[in-house]
Amino acid sequence: MPKLPPLNALRAFEAAARHASVTQAAEELGVSHTAVSQQIRKLEHHLGQSLFHRNARRVEPTNAARTLEREVRAAFDRITLAAEQFDCRNGKVISVNATPSFAMRWLIPRSSKFQIENPAITVQIETSASDGIDHLARGYDFVFRRAPMERPEHGCLKILDDHSTAVLAPKLATSMDLKDPEDLRRSVLLHLKSRPDAWKQWFELSGHGSPDTPPGPYYEHFFLSLQATINGLGVAVGPLCLVEDDLAAGKLVAPFSEHILAGPGFHVLYPLLKMRSRHHRAFLEAIVAAAREANVS
Repeated sequence: MPKLPPLNALRAFEAAARHASVTQAAEELGVSHTAVSQQIRKLEHHLGQSLFHRNARRVEPTNAARTLEREVRAAFDRITLAAEQFDCRNGKVISVNATPSFAMRWLIPRSSKFQIENPAITVQIETSASDGIDHLARGYDFVFRRAPMERPEHGCLKILDDHSTAVLAPKLATSMDLKDPEDLRRSVLLHLKSRPDAWKQWFELSGHGSPDTPPGPYYEHFFLSLQATINGLGVAVGPLCLVEDDLAAGKLVAPFSEHILAGPGFHVLYPLLKMRSRHHRAFLEAIVAAAREANVS
């Protein structure tokens, strides 16, 4: 049997390649910068070639190292899967990662029925502020993002349409006597840091574009701007799938709902190996069914 590379060296290499930084890899692994560098050198000695182009602050994997990184990450994902299947302490566990707004506004409410009907299965939902997935330090069973995703040996499925429009509190809408999308400029326009051009794009779509982004405060997460909107502090451009409950309850109104800003859609990424598990398939089917209802409504 061929001699395996040192596993600690592979962990250090994969983290450094993913972050393009030895310092960030050391922080993730809880070891020193020197320890990561030593492990990388050990792996390079084992393989007989350099793995990174180095400069003062960053490390850039070579082309060959990029291929190795993908294979090592996939191998770690398979090891994680095998270990979880032997975790008897928590029974059957489904690990999920999503952005905070999607988790709070859609995923938790729509997955609650599955959890109630399957008490032996624990659904662990963690959040990440970034839309990216390369920074994720572990392999998740399901990752939800507002864009398509790619990863070796994974499937990616669009589950929700990404249709956004202007929303505001009913009392504020009544006080403004809205007749035209341009009238919204008389209110405070609330922005998201992750989508700073949403208002500019929406006004262009409605035929009232301007070269500059409209002024207004910026929020870190959509659920923060949404709460401000419900409280009558301004107007937001919100994904309909994340505000449908508030619209139905009369907490928000969409006075110009015919003007829809379309995005790439909300997607879920999952390891193909996980679909061999009956309860993982059942979770995905439950999410797809809930999304289908949302898309129809």
